[in-house]
Amino acid sequence: MKLQTRKPLADVRALAAGLIILIVVMAAVSPAAAEDSASGAAVYKSKCQTCHGPDGGGTAVGKSLKAADLRSPDVQSRSDAELTQVISDGKDNMPGFKSAITDDEIQAVLAHVRTFAAKGDSASKKK
Repeated sequence: MKLQTRKPLADVRALAAGLIILIVVMAAVSPAAAEDSASGAAVYKSKCQTCHGPDGGGTAVGKSLKAADLRSPDVQSRSDAELTQVISDGKDNMPGFKSAITDDEIQAVLAHVRTFAAKGDSASKKK
């Protein structure tokens, strides 16, 4: 009975091919994620920041309208579906934006709003 031996060169080629595929996939995904983040921040700045402020904590205008503190546990504990509906349809004094921005932009803004969670934790510790 003859034992089969593996060819080291074939193993190296297979590993190299796998790494190349992984690098290509990672390169394709990373710019998209960065683009979504930048898009969400840009839309937030143009549509939301006037009332909610740059960090989600609110502005004088927003506070006079009783705009939610987007850093708060109350907001951050809501589901993505609930927050998407608020962004789309509005709530209380907040207008809806479904006719002003695309569904993709709404999702990008939602992702941006989620980044305020950590800021809310640090803001509540300062009080």
